[in-house]
Amino acid sequence: MFRIVPQPKVLNFSGKWFEFNGFSNLPEFISKEFSIPMGSWKIEILEKPGTGISIEDRNVKVWGNLSIAYATLVQLLIQRKDALPEIYVEEEFKFSFRGYHLDIARGGVPNLSTFKNILRWLFLLKYNYFAIYFEDLFPWEKHPKIGSTRGRLTKEELKEIIEYGKNLGIEVFPSLELAGHMEHILSIPEYSKYSEWYLPREGCLNLSDNEARRFTYELLEEVLDFFPSKYVHIGGDETWALGRGKSLEKNWVFDGPRLYEEHYKNMIEIVERHGKIPILWGDMLTGMYLNQNERNIWSKLLDSNIWERAIIANWDYSAQSKEYFVKRIESFGNKYQANQIVCPGFSNWNKFYPDFKSAIENTRNFIDAASSKKLQGFLITAWGDDGEECLFSFLNPLLVAGVECAEGDANWEESWMKLSGESEGVINVRKAFGIPEIANNLKRLLYGSYGYSQMSEAEKEKIKQILKDTLEKASDVNLPEDLVFVKQATRVALKRLEKTLTASDLLEVCNMYARLWLSERKREGLELIVGRFWAAAGRLDLGI
Repeated sequence: MFRIVPQPKVLNFSGKWFEFNGFSNLPEFISKEFSIPMGSWKIEILEKPGTGISIEDRNVKVWGNLSIAYATLVQLLIQRKDALPEIYVEEEFKFSFRGYHLDIARGGVPNLSTFKNILRWLFLLKYNYFAIYFEDLFPWEKHPKIGSTRGRLTKEELKEIIEYGKNLGIEVFPSLELAGHMEHILSIPEYSKYSEWYLPREGCLNLSDNEARRFTYELLEEVLDFFPSKYVHIGGDETWALGRGKSLEKNWVFDGPRLYEEHYKNMIEIVERHGKIPILWGDMLTGMYLNQNERNIWSKLLDSNIWERAIIANWDYSAQSKEYFVKRIESFGNKYQANQIVCPGFSNWNKFYPDFKSAIENTRNFIDAASSKKLQGFLITAWGDDGEECLFSFLNPLLVAGVECAEGDANWEESWMKLSGESEGVINVRKAFGIPEIANNLKRLLYGSYGYSQMSEAEKEKIKQILKDTLEKASDVNLPEDLVFVKQATRVALKRLEKTLTASDLLEVCNMYARLWLSERKREGLELIVGRFWAAAGRLDLGI
C-alpha cells in the first residue's frame, strides 16, 4: 500500500492501478529533478476550492496549491515508478507557515548539492519555508572580510538556492544575527570596536554606540536588497551581555532592555520599508532563560507595541509535555498569540548524531501546543553549536517526523521508509543510535573530553552495555554510508570504555568522517574536527 505524507484530509482509493509511462506536461523542473519520464499521461489543472489531486487512467487532475499537489504525485511515483493508483485526495493543513531553519554558521557550509537535496525533501514533505542561518556567512559586498575564511556562500550560489526553492514552491529567506551571536564578525579587528564586551568572542553588539548600530543596519539593508523573500529573520536571541559592558560604563545604569527595544524598533522599520515581514526570536522579550530578577526586568519589553509588527519565533528545545509548551506560548500574553510561531529543535547540536528521542518529543508536544492555541505555524530548527559535527543527512528523517507530528498521524517511521526506500531494519538502527545515552555521549567518548573524565564508573558501565546492545542490533543490517560511520564511531567509543582504544582507531574514524563531510559540505570548518580527532589520538598515544 502507498502512503501520502502527511496524511491527507480525504483519501479515496478504488484499489485499481494504472500502468504509468510518463507525463506529457508535468513541469519540466520537477520532471528533471525527480527523474520522471516523458510519456502519454496528461495533467489537467482545475479551478476549484481547496487543494487536491484525482488520478484516473492516463489523466491526473490537480487543483489549489500546485506545489502540494505535485509533491503528492511525486511521492506516489517514488513508491512505485511503473503505476499510479486510482485515487481522490483532498489536502488541508492546520499551519500556513511550515518552516525549517538550518544553521550553516557553526561548522560546515552545505555545498549546492546538499542545499538542493534539502529543498527536494522540503518539497516532498510540503514545507513551504526554508531559513538559512548566516551569522557572518552572507556575502556582504560592502564588508568583504566578513566570513571570507569560513566558506561563506557567494551571491551566485545563493541566487541558485533561492531559485531552486522557488521552483519547488519553497520560500528561502535569511536568518541574521544583528545584536548577539556576532562573535565571528566582532572578532575581525576592524569590527571589534563594536563589541559590548572587551572580549569580542562573547558576540554581543554595543547598542549604545551609534556607529555600531549603523553598521548592523547597513548589513541588514544589503541582505534586504538581495533577498526576494517576504520574510527576513532579524535574530535577537541570547543577548545576555547587553547592557553589562561598554554601555554600562557610560553612566553605570543597566539599560539593556531599552537599548534592545530601540535597536529592534529601528530594524523592524527598515524591514517594513522594504515591504517585508520581520521575524525575531522571543526569548529576550520574556527573559525566559534568565533568573527571576532579570526576567522581571526584561519582560517589561512586552509592554511595547512594536512586537505586534513582527512574527515572534518562540523557541524551546526541551523534551517537555504539551501542557508545558502551552504555558510557554501563553507567557507572551494574549496580544502576542496571533503573530507567534513555535520553534522546536532537532537536538543535533554539539553531537555527532541527533538525539532522536528528545527531538521528536520536543517537536510533537510543542507543535501540538501550537495547534491547540491556533498559532499560524512552526519553524523547526537545526543548530550546529561547537562545530556542527552532526551530518545534514542525519536530519532528513527528522524532517519527516516534524511534518507528520504537525500535520499527519505522527507515524513518521512508515513515511520515512516509503519515501526513502529504507528497510525497517535500517530505521530501527537510526532510532537505536538516536537514544540519549548514545547521541549525547558519543562525542565526548570519541574525543575523551572533559565530559568523559567526569563520568562515574557506574555511568561508564551503563553506557558500555547500551553501546554493546546497540551494536548487536546493527550487526546484520546493511546500512547507508553515513550510518556505517556512526556504527564505527560507536565501536570506537566502546573501545574507550573498555580501555582498548588506540590512536589508529581514532584516525580511522576521523578519515571516514572527513570523507562524509566533504561529500556534503565545503571544506572550511573540517580542520576543527580533524584537529580534535588528532588531539585525542595524541593524548591517547602519550597516555595523558
